Amino acid sequence: MANKNGEANHWKGLALGVAGGVAGLTAMRYYWQAATAVRGGKDPRGETSDTGPHKLDDISLVGEHHKEGESSTASIGRILDKAVTGEDPGKEAKTVLSYGVHWGYGLTMAGLYGTLRGGAGIPDPLGGLAFGTALWLLGSEIALPLLGLSAGPTTIPKSGHMWALGAHFAYGLTTAATTQILYKLL
Repeated sequence: MANKNGEANHWKGLALGVAGGVAGLTAMRYYWQAATAVRGGKDPRGETSDTGPHKLDDISLVGEHHKEGESSTASIGRILDKAVTGEDPGKEAKTVLSYGVHWGYGLTMAGLYGTLRGGAGIPDPLGGLAFGTALWLLGSEIALPLLGLSAGPTTIPKSGHMWALGAHFAYGLTTAATTQILYKLL
């Protein structure tokens, strides 16, 4: 990703990564719709493990910050909103905040991908898979439970972890492919 002087153009990579992130987040949304349809209308994100309690149900290092049935993005949105307004947001505001957190994080990470790997070449499936896997493992599986923004890993069945990994594969592969195509075209 170099300009005519041979210098890296990180701004181009950032912008194209964000554009790729829009496609990646859209792919993730359609993945969850398909997963729900395949499961007869049951969203895999709503499943809980009924084999507990287990030692890993709560691995937070800083206390529990999510509420029962609340996604990690909804938790973050609620916490940020309460820090600003001093009150818990209403149901509709929580939904908007959750989407805002999800899109903000997804586009930020996609911009980072574009900055670091924007000129990797077409296709970049290994980069996309590594990107999606890293976000799933380091974010969803480790950081969020440790920060108390989601329940521990044993609160959902193994199949739930695999469905989530699949969603991150869809996001990573689509973000990478779109970023690489746009980089090649522009």
